[in-house]
Amino acid sequence: MEKRQRYQGFRKFSIRTRLIIALFLISIVPLTGISFYSFHIFSEALREKLSTSISQTLSMINLNMVSEIEKYQYLCGSICISQEIKDGLLKKGMTDTEKNQAINEIQHMIRSKIIYPAQAKNITVYDTDGNIFYDLGYDGLYSDDVSRILSRLEEENQDVWAYAHTYRNRDILILGRRIYEQYSQSRVIGYTLISIDEKIFSKTVLEPVGLADSSNIMYLNMDGTILSSWDRSIQLGQKTEKKLLKNIQARLPNRTDFFSIYKDGEEQLVTYIFNKNLNQLFVYTMPYHYINSEVNTMFWKILAVAFFLVLLCIGIVAMVYPGITSPIRSMLDFCRELSKGNLSVRIQDDHKDELSDLSGSMNHMADTIESLMKQQKSQEKKKRELELQMLQYQLNPHFLFNTLNSLRFVAAMHKDQIVSDGIQALSSLLQNTLTNKNEYITIQEELENLENYFAILRIRYAGSFEYSFDVEEEELLSCLVPKLILQPLAENSVMHGSSDDGSVMEILITCWEENNHLIIELCDNGKGFEVTPAALEPHTNRKKIGITNVNDRIQLNFGKEYGLKVNSHPGEGTTCTLTLPLLYVQELSKDYNS
Repeated sequence: MEKRQRYQGFRKFSIRTRLIIALFLISIVPLTGISFYSFHIFSEALREKLSTSISQTLSMINLNMVSEIEKYQYLCGSICISQEIKDGLLKKGMTDTEKNQAINEIQHMIRSKIIYPAQAKNITVYDTDGNIFYDLGYDGLYSDDVSRILSRLEEENQDVWAYAHTYRNRDILILGRRIYEQYSQSRVIGYTLISIDEKIFSKTVLEPVGLADSSNIMYLNMDGTILSSWDRSIQLGQKTEKKLLKNIQARLPNRTDFFSIYKDGEEQLVTYIFNKNLNQLFVYTMPYHYINSEVNTMFWKILAVAFFLVLLCIGIVAMVYPGITSPIRSMLDFCRELSKGNLSVRIQDDHKDELSDLSGSMNHMADTIESLMKQQKSQEKKKRELELQMLQYQLNPHFLFNTLNSLRFVAAMHKDQIVSDGIQALSSLLQNTLTNKNEYITIQEELENLENYFAILRIRYAGSFEYSFDVEEEELLSCLVPKLILQPLAENSVMHGSSDDGSVMEILITCWEENNHLIIELCDNGKGFEVTPAALEPHTNRKKIGITNVNDRIQLNFGKEYGLKVNSHPGEGTTCTLTLPLLYVQELSKDYNS
C-alpha cells in the first residue's frame, strides 16, 4: 500500500507534464548515460591501443639504441682488454719518455686496430687513483663529473652510464667500464670512459620517429637520471619525477607496461620499456587531451543529436496529447452524469483504439446498471420468500430435538432407563454437532461429545467396555481441537478391539502437554492388530476411513509435523496418539483477523 501511495505523487501533475517528464527520462537520460559510457569505453580502448602502438615504437627505438650502443661497448671493450693499456697502467713511476712512448703505442693501436664510431667524442683512461693515464684530447670533462662517475664504477660491478657537460658545451653520455689486470673479477687497475654525443639518441635514434603534440620520450638510468630527452626544455642529468619513477619501479620486472599519472594538473599516459642488458629505461609520455580530443568532439556531436531528438519527441507528444485527453474528458463527463442518476447518458466514440474500448466498456457498465435497477424490484419480492424459507430451515433441527425429547419422556414413563439415557445422549450429540457451526471446539466439549457417544454405544455393547478420562492440567480443557476428532478412534476401539471371550475392555483417554504440543492418547487393552505401512493410507471403504480421516484432517489443518500415530500388537491392545498444536480461542481469533 505504501509503495502504491508513493507512486501516486506523480498524479499532482497534468498528463501532458507527465508525458514530457517520462519522455525526458526515457530519452535524454539513457542517451546521456550511453554517451558518457561510450566516451569512457572508447577512451579506454584508444588508450590501450595507443599504449600497444607506443610499446611497439619503444621496442623499435630500443633495438636501434642497442644497435648503436653495441658499437661503443665494443670500443670500450677493446680499450679495456688492450695489452698496451694494461702494461702502462701496471707500470708505476714511468719517466716522461716512457709515458710518451706508451701513449704513442696506444694511439697507434686505436687508429690501426679499433673501429672508431662517429659519435664517440673522446676516450679517457684513468688509473685507480683517479689520474688520467690516456686522453684522446678531443674534449674534456669537469672534475666533479669525473669523480661522480669513477665513484659509481668503484661501487657497481657493471657498465656505468652517466650524463655530463663538457668544456666545449656539449651534452655527453658517458660509458664507463672497469679495466681488470687479467680477466673479469680480478684486480681492477683502471677505468675507461667513452664520451658519446647525446645526439645519438635525440637525432640518430628518435629523428625517424614522429611524436604527437606535447609528447616526449626520455632515456633514463634506473635511478631516474635523465640521460637524453626529445623535449629539449627538460634539463639533462637531473632526476625525473619521483612519482613517475615509483610507478615504473612498482611494475618491474615487467619489460613493458603503461599507466596514468598527473603532471602539472594534467593527466598523462605513460608507457615504458625496460632494457635489462643496459639496465636502463625508455619512457614515453603523452597527454590525455591529445588522446581525447577526437572523442570529445564526437561526444558533443552525440549530445547535440540527442537534444534535437528530445525536442522532436516533445513536439510529437504535443501532437499526440489531444488524442489522449479528449476521450478522457468525455469519460469524466459521463461519470459525473452517471453519479447524478442519469442512466441514459452514453459516450459517443467510434475510434478503434484502447480508449475507445474503455468507452465501450463504460457504456456496457451503464447498460448493466440500468438492467440491475430493473431487476431490483423483482428481487425484493423473492427476498421475503427466502427469509421465510430460512426460518423454516432453522425450525427443522428444533423439531428433531423436540421429537427426541418426547421419546425420552416416553421411555422414562415406561421406566426404560437405558433407552432414555441413549436418547438423551443422542440428542446432546446431535445438538452439539448440528447447531454448533464452529470447526474447532474445546477439549472439554470434545470429551462431552465423546461421553455422549460412549453412552449410545453402551446400548449395543453393554458391559463390554469401560472408559475413563485423565487430563493432566485443568487449563488444557480450554485448548481447541478439531470437532469430533476422537469419535472415530473411540468407535474403532469399541467395534474392533472388544474381546470375544466376554472380558471387559478398558479405554483410557489421556491428555497432557509435551514440548509445547498437545498430546491426546486413546489406549485400550483389547484384541489389538498388526500395524502395516498401509494402516494410515486413505481408503474408499466407508468402514476403514475413520482413522485416516483423523490423520488427514490434522495434517491439512496444522501441517505434516502433527498427526496420528497408531501402535498395536495382537493380544496387547492399541494405543492411538494425537499430536496437536497448543491452540486457544485468543490465538485462533488473531489468525482469523490476520
